[in-house]
Amino acid sequence: MQLDTFDLNYCVRRIPKKLLDLMKLPEWSGRVFIGGGFIRGVVAQEKINDIDLFVRSAEDARLLSGLLADKPSDLIKTDNAYTIKGKLPIQVIFRWVFDKPEDVANSFDFTVCCAVIFFNQNHKWDSFACDRFYSDLASKRLVYRSPVRNEDAGGSMLRVLKYYQRGYRIPLDSLGGIIARLMTAVDIGGIDRGARENNTTIENQMAKVITGLLREVDPNIDPNHDSHLSPLTEE
Repeated sequence: MQLDTFDLNYCVRRIPKKLLDLMKLPEWSGRVFIGGGFIRGVVAQEKINDIDLFVRSAEDARLLSGLLADKPSDLIKTDNAYTIKGKLPIQVIFRWVFDKPEDVANSFDFTVCCAVIFFNQNHKWDSFACDRFYSDLASKRLVYRSPVRNEDAGGSMLRVLKYYQRGYRIPLDSLGGIIARLMTAVDIGGIDRGARENNTTIENQMAKVITGLLREVDPNIDPNHDSHLSPLTEE
């Protein structure tokens, strides 16, 4: 389905002008997709920390980020994306690339993020959203979609914490799915060996390994083992 026309127009009005103009150029129309937290934030009137852009190739990501940056010092490359610093930072993702807007939407882990906007080849703003986007967003319900993609196993678990800080809640089957995704990265045989080598219980060794998987997503989260995690940034 598509976004409501009012929501689509509201999202377009929030796009920084330089990005807006680039997306409308013939050479980029239908090749740049805005998805995820930006659209959810606009529709739900939440705080927006950045904009995630998805493109068709790593080369497109490199070219687009160069065009968006006012100067080289504004551009930062990470393992996943090029980040362009500014009042509203822009992330041009290259870890995952997509040919179609529906492929972008279907790559997100929660239905409340399954929405994409783009400037199509007919020179009009267009959108795609999954069927549950509006209903789950209105209910602040986290429905996990078990996306097929190369990702850090603990990513969705940490995003659950972020959403809980914003008042979202998760059904039990979705939480089970997230735990299952996390456990796929655990070497059960290694847990047993580690427990024996460190003279500890299997449960304690499992906790250590899972904590390590969560830290792989963002090493800056809870670096001092505080009793409460600090507020998390957008995905």
